[in-house]
Amino acid sequence: MVLVNYFVDGGPFMWPLLACALFAVAVIFERFVVFSRIPKPKQAEKQLGEVEDALNKGGIEECVKIVAKGKGILNYIFARLLKRYDTLVLEKKDLERVMAEQRAKYQKNEITAFMSDNAEVEEFRAELHLTIDDATRNYVSKWLAALNTAATVAPLLGLLGTVTGMIVAFDSIAASGTGDPRVVSGGISQALITTAAGLIIAIPTSVMHRWLGGLAENARSSVEVYALAFSNTLLAMLREKK
Repeated sequence: MVLVNYFVDGGPFMWPLLACALFAVAVIFERFVVFSRIPKPKQAEKQLGEVEDALNKGGIEECVKIVAKGKGILNYIFARLLKRYDTLVLEKKDLERVMAEQRAKYQKNEITAFMSDNAEVEEFRAELHLTIDDATRNYVSKWLAALNTAATVAPLLGLLGTVTGMIVAFDSIAASGTGDPRVVSGGISQALITTAAGLIIAIPTSVMHRWLGGLAENARSSVEVYALAFSNTLLAMLREKK
């Protein structure tokens, strides 16, 4: 009941402060669940082996089926890599005729043909590495920017509530004079409560944002090696098609 009374006395700005608090708790809980499900090395190796076996035995189509059935960060990254690889292959098909003409023209020059093939593979490698970096950051850092925003907005809302509370207090003084302190107590109470509420929300939210950011970087580093291994498997398959 005491907290309810404080909430009521804090005025209308307690509602957006409550929304910030609930949002922060929801994000923190969701991130904890996500990071707790980051696969251990043995689990990640097993998962990588399964998708690579599917890729080698059944091709892209079979690998997509295996990835679609799974969940978690590695499946998310593998799915992004497969989609990007497929897009790159489709884009390259439009250039096959030109590449064939170039190879025919320089068929006696093995060095030129070798450099042309390697340039294409290196372009694929760079694109897949960019996909890995983007996918891992998106997965591990999801909602963290919004959590930081909540930590920044909460004290500002508290400050705004302080200003409005002081305005109410001074309006009361102007209307009734300073003889009775109870006249201004409502406005001052509102000002102090919103300030305290904003800080109570902002401080732990800011600390948790920093901590979760560290966990996100650790998670990214732990899975990136398996994503790179899978991208190398895709590049090896590309070389075999040439």
